[in-house]
Amino acid sequence: MARQAFNVNNMSMYSILRDVFHRLWIVVIAAGIGTMITFTVMKQQYIPEYTSTAIYVISPRENTGYVYTNKQFASNISGVLQNLVNADIMVNRIKKDLKQSALTSKREVTLIEETNLVKITVTSKDPIESFLTIGSIINNYYDLSEYINSNAVLDELKAPVVSRTPNNSFTPRTRSLQVGGLSALAMLLVLVALSMFRKTIKTVDAAEDNLEINVLGTVYHEQKNKTIKAKVVQSVKSLLITSPIISRTFLESFNNIRMKLEYENELSDKNVFMITSVCENEGKSTVALNVALSLAKEGKKVMLIDADMRKPAIHKMLDIKTDEIIDMINLLQGKCGLDAATYSNPNIGLDIIMSSKGHDRTHEFINSGAMKDLIHKASQLADYVIVDTPPMGLVSDTEALLDIVDFTMLVIRQDFSYEKDVMNVLGIINDSHTQFLGCILNDFRRIKLSKSVNDFAYNIEQKTEEDEADKVVEVYDK
Repeated sequence: MARQAFNVNNMSMYSILRDVFHRLWIVVIAAGIGTMITFTVMKQQYIPEYTSTAIYVISPRENTGYVYTNKQFASNISGVLQNLVNADIMVNRIKKDLKQSALTSKREVTLIEETNLVKITVTSKDPIESFLTIGSIINNYYDLSEYINSNAVLDELKAPVVSRTPNNSFTPRTRSLQVGGLSALAMLLVLVALSMFRKTIKTVDAAEDNLEINVLGTVYHEQKNKTIKAKVVQSVKSLLITSPIISRTFLESFNNIRMKLEYENELSDKNVFMITSVCENEGKSTVALNVALSLAKEGKKVMLIDADMRKPAIHKMLDIKTDEIIDMINLLQGKCGLDAATYSNPNIGLDIIMSSKGHDRTHEFINSGAMKDLIHKASQLADYVIVDTPPMGLVSDTEALLDIVDFTMLVIRQDFSYEKDVMNVLGIINDSHTQFLGCILNDFRRIKLSKSVNDFAYNIEQKTEEDEADKVVEVYDK
């Protein structure tokens, strides 16, 4: 069955915010790069312009003595001057005076409203050129005036000066910051899109829809060290339901899983449950140990086998000294018996077969007849056997156990393993003789928008547990 490219049920606000927060430095770098590139481009394209201005009084040679006549006369002459300063004959005169082969300045003549004053403005990238151009215009005007209007007289009211500062100041800050902000926003949207379209399991609905498997239970994130002092010294090394600081939600999640195992045991009278994962650090050993502890709390005789002999974790989680452990390898090699290799502690309530250190080439031991005999004997001695195995996506050790255990459960950590890897592992499990019970979603986090949402979610968990209890009761009645 083809899976959807994007499942809206797999959207997790927590995953999006976490990805953005962890990669916030990329957003900052994008903003910095956008700002610097904009600044550099604007600086390279920036050409300073210097403007010189002169003001002249326009009057006819034969003054009438009336201001309005001078205004009208000035209005007529200003248009003529504008055409003159841009005429080829004037441009050639200016180039000759300035000894330039080309003229790049902008020349403009404007009449000051309600006066007989005209303003001549010259703008160029050279302040000296702007200043000298005005002088050249006035000097050449009198030579060329006979072709225009011989009655106009220009009297200087304000002399031009050499501009010391450009009139188009270099101010790229606002534009650079705007582009930097847009770059940051674009990168933020990219990160959100990458988070949304990443093909991992982010929600419970996605596990059921995308993987098409049964969800045995959801274990929500539990903080190990809840105080500042505990965080500094890392006093809590593992999350166990026997700890007094564990939340009720964490405890109830494993009680819920435990009841489903009891239900399967009552239906089939089989008792060997294997717990595995796709990748490392998905919490399979924590799940396996807590499921075993939950069963033991109900008075069941439970044997826990740490079959992950490459990286054994159970003894570290229970803080068992290595000199108190007889390594599981010795049992499989026939150097000791099952009783000697079994670690028992009344305070824990479990019988544990485990390794004290990591071993290489463990596949031959797991695939040996001794391992089959161990699991067979354990199933006869205990009410429940929980087998913790290596990640199936990394080594092939676990595949050898699939045909000798009764049930298999897959631990999937939120937003961790990719769907295609999970599907590959599920294919291997389904091709074996074990019965696949479903997945346990581990370390799930959610955004708590309000207390009511949290309470509602908690009530759902309680109701689910009560429903499972009713199922177990029905089985007993039958």
